Amino acid sequence: MSIGKPIAVIGGGSLGLYLAGLLSLAGHAVTVALRPGAGIAADGIAAEGDEFWQAPTVRYAPLDALQGPFAQVIVAVKSHDLGELLPRLTALGDTATEYVFLQNGIPWWWSHRDGEIAGAPLLARSVALVVQHAVERTAPGRIRVRRTGSDRYICARVQGEPDAPLLALVALWQAAGIPAESSADIRREVWTKLMSNATLNPLSAITGATVGELARTPRTRAVLLAGMAEIFRLAERDGHPLSMTPELRVRRAEEVGGTRTSMLQDRLAGRRLETEALLAAPIAIAERYGEPVPVLRTLLGCLSIPQT
Repeated sequence: MSIGKPIAVIGGGSLGLYLAGLLSLAGHAVTVALRPGAGIAADGIAAEGDEFWQAPTVRYAPLDALQGPFAQVIVAVKSHDLGELLPRLTALGDTATEYVFLQNGIPWWWSHRDGEIAGAPLLARSVALVVQHAVERTAPGRIRVRRTGSDRYICARVQGEPDAPLLALVALWQAAGIPAESSADIRREVWTKLMSNATLNPLSAITGATVGELARTPRTRAVLLAGMAEIFRLAERDGHPLSMTPELRVRRAEEVGGTRTSMLQDRLAGRRLETEALLAAPIAIAERYGEPVPVLRTLLGCLSIPQT
């Protein structure tokens, strides 16, 4: 039996499937909206690795077929796919709907003002989600989960302090087994995650190596540390100094082991890479502050030639 209103998850990537599966197992009516032509698993979602479960009642549907209102609309697509999606979101909810945005890099709301995009949710009803968790999509509806003690699903208002509806969302996710928590400084959390996204993701796409291989190989480890130091300095210039150091972040990457980053998976599949939000946007911020970021520029340059 479902609890409350249904939940929509837009996007069938690794983290979207993980959230959809656990929320479904907790009794919620979950629909995963996919782009046309995307593969669908007839038996819902299955997890392997450090978690083994099957969520057979998850429903799949094309985005155009979604009928709200939903209690939660979880947007788990790449940042470059948001442009055409944002104007369509408020049609899926009502005044109580929480719109949760799970994107890597500098997010769409970073310098956004209400009313700039017709149909986009109000910032007061939008939740930024920063995830520290290694989950890999292995096939349609199939994920491999790696668990460590540092797994976190950090939820925050993109504007304002945590409020009662946000805390209720966090509690609902925790009840479903998701390691969710709230934060009062989401920009610091974005910069912390960017230390990984702006270095591990592009370097893995360039080399084909897993997260653990990059962290353990001395020369690639040195590149990671140098690039993470650039993000560390940028966060401080932006007014959000980080407690996570590059050295600690690389050690945590070693714990993740043989996981392939989402950018490596995208490159192997011939999909568009998320270089704008992960590299070009922080480079633009660095230019505004006059901060040199040679490693980030090199990584972006290496990924600028389309793979044939």
